[in-house]
Amino acid sequence: LKQAAHIGQMMSDLLGNLRYFFTPLASYIIDMPEACMLACVRGKTSPVTLTMYKEFGDAFRHPPCTAESTLNQLASITCDPLDVEGYFNECSHFRLSGVFLPFWRNWPQADPSWFLTPEALHHWHRQFYDHDVQWCLRVVGAKELDFRF
Repeated sequence: LKQAAHIGQMMSDLLGNLRYFFTPLASYIIDMPEACMLACVRGKTSPVTLTMYKEFGDAFRHPPCTAESTLNQLASITCDPLDVEGYFNECSHFRLSGVFLPFWRNWPQADPSWFLTPEALHHWHRQFYDHDVQWCLRVVGAKELDFRF
């Protein structure tokens, strides 16, 4: 797929005609720990925005965590990646996980803030329980919620 994104690939379309296609990395369905790993950020940091856990829930829309910014941060680290402890400490200044060469670095138009797609069932279930249900519990109380539903 990465090679086809660079140089293209002849494929047939729905009508059977041969066309020259380029394959972007459109979606990578994963859960939150894997998303952080692929975006090269540490835990409690958003893999798609430049937000730390203390800023989650702000009314402010944070800028995206782009491939360019992540790769620039990785390039600015002067420590040898084979010195694991030293490299990991240098990465902590940028809240990076310590991944030296992300697989998407040379994939045309690949950007974690675009292609990371949350695992629907787990993500929406957690969203519903952690936010919506907890809000309802605070508003009406557990007894009333149990009585009605």
